[in-house]
Amino acid sequence: MKPLFERRGELFSPTEHCASPWGPVTIHGGASSGLLAWALEAQIPPGMQLARLTVDLYRPVPREPLGVAARVVREGRRLRLLEAMLYHDGREIGRASALALATAEVAIPEHARLDTQPPAPMREALERPPVIGINAIANPVGREFSAGLHTLVPLKPVSLELGGGRGCTWVQLPTELVGGIANSPLVRVATLADFSNGFAQLYLDAGTGFINADLTLNLHRMPEGEWIGIDARTRAQSHGVAMAESELYDVRGLIGRVSQSNLTMATFSGKG
Repeated sequence: MKPLFERRGELFSPTEHCASPWGPVTIHGGASSGLLAWALEAQIPPGMQLARLTVDLYRPVPREPLGVAARVVREGRRLRLLEAMLYHDGREIGRASALALATAEVAIPEHARLDTQPPAPMREALERPPVIGINAIANPVGREFSAGLHTLVPLKPVSLELGGGRGCTWVQLPTELVGGIANSPLVRVATLADFSNGFAQLYLDAGTGFINADLTLNLHRMPEGEWIGIDARTRAQSHGVAMAESELYDVRGLIGRVSQSNLTMATFSGKG
């Protein structure tokens, strides 16, 4: 399978696997977030872990060659502040900020320890065979999604009906983010975290949903294994602003959380 991006010198060309469910000439938010995280990871030294990633996309990211650059904003012994910029034709179209913290072995009191495994319904779903892509999942308006990253990801649903505002499923990144480079745990979770809004997508009617303009990912630790569990919910207001929030899991239990700021958006019909 093709990667999401093919590197050509200093530019990254999105393949068709990057396609977005929101339009025919833009790329999936997960692909954009993953590329920014990939650039940031090179700036994180051994002994530190990314604890927070925030991605802001100023406009839809086109399916055209992109540039990405990362830098250290503040370098300290126990923390490091980072930022990365996404470019198209030399113009900045998105930015990510990140916080990396030093790790240390400490004893956690029993009452504050996280569970060492996911909830029972998630464990049961993980044992089932996957389905491929969100077209395999029911949605209340009978929508068929055009091809893209969202139609390629393997899923192991726990409770998932697209458009209802709540969804829980395991998901796997099916290909490399950048061709020839194995996906790191950070790249994997940063790319898949954007699916929170998709799995908790709330349809207002057959032609209107909510698109996210940002993503904030907080991590307790890096995920283990290929599967990321996302338990997501959207809460909306009558003025058209909503928030998608989710808990993230791996096979050992909770690894972090995602929040996304959403606004109403006409859904893409698949034509054009």
